[in-house]
Amino acid sequence: MKSKFIGFPGALLMLSILLLTSCNGTITVKVVDEETGEPIEGAVVMVEWTITKGIGLTHTDSYKVVEVVTDKEGKAEMSGVYNPFADLSSVAVYKKGYVLWSNNDVFKGSRMLTNFEWKNNYTFKLNRFKPEYSYIEHTSFISRSTGTAHGDKKLLDEAYYWEELEASKERDKRRRQQ
Repeated sequence: MKSKFIGFPGALLMLSILLLTSCNGTITVKVVDEETGEPIEGAVVMVEWTITKGIGLTHTDSYKVVEVVTDKEGKAEMSGVYNPFADLSSVAVYKKGYVLWSNNDVFKGSRMLTNFEWKNNYTFKLNRFKPEYSYIEHTSFISRSTGTAHGDKKLLDEAYYWEELEASKERDKRRRQQ
């Protein structure tokens, strides 16, 4: 009986195919108003991949952060990562006047996310920020929902700054009422 041995080139080819299928190429997403279904122009879509480092006592570091802004059709395109060891950690979508959408957490009044899968042509549905919501609570939600890449989220940080100004006004109003 003759056995066939794949050999080093065959094993290398199989490993390459396995690694490439676990990578993310270019992704197009769409952002719409949940109530109306209308596209939202100017929404920030932030995606962060992390990588686990170390042996034994491991830690997670931010690997890559991509931020894009949606066009008038509510669409945005971004590049992914080509590292099979990188994990999708955080996806956050924000537009002033709306509740931040996050794959990691849910703000009150939002429906719990149960079936999110990072894939091409995914449509994010944003809820409008309602008058009964608290900017103080929303800034806390944004802070804990946007991953570990503290210095790499310039567009999302600008949006957070606006929310923080509103939260400050809310705090001042509460103090005056006491």
